[in-house]
Amino acid sequence: MQKGTRLRRLGLVSAVVAAGLATTPVAAHADGYDTPRSATAVGAGNTYAAGLAAAEQRARAAVLAVGHDCTPGTYSTITTYISPGGGTWVFQSTHQAMCVD
Repeated sequence: MQKGTRLRRLGLVSAVVAAGLATTPVAAHADGYDTPRSATAVGAGNTYAAGLAAAEQRARAAVLAVGHDCTPGTYSTITTYISPGGGTWVFQSTHQAMCVD
């Protein structure tokens, strides 16, 4: 008997939550950051950190050149070249952010 009551309560709670979610209006980006922007850039440096930073900075600058006010966003970066002695590191970075129009 107790198990059946718990299942009914769970079902009732689930239905109430589902109804609440279905009727609550949700703005996708109420803060005005509603335009997705992305850019890909290449950067190089004489160390791993310098090359990575150069690629990410260039990709971010390219996004900000089009969307003046953007969220910090995310980066996806790959190594494209490392010189045999390790003196040159080249990266390609894609930056994605949400921006204000």
